[in-house]
Amino acid sequence: MAKLGEIKLKQIQQLNTADSSLVVRKHKEVLNLMMRTLQLDTYGLTWVQFSKGVGVGGLLVWLLMR
Repeated sequence: MAKLGEIKLKQIQQLNTADSSLVVRKHKEVLNLMMRTLQLDTYGLTWVQFSKGVGVGGLLVWLLMR
């Protein structure tokens, strides 16, 4: 049982932004923000991005075929 005032935090892996170009560094910072706010690891983040791509791609196909 946790003691009063003790909080167990999940450690979340972050993407390394060192030695990256400006665009890649900003993209990794957005991904790190998503990982922290949604409490996802890289595997979960990959599935979120895949689902987003399927949704946006399906929407574009639907709009083009209308």
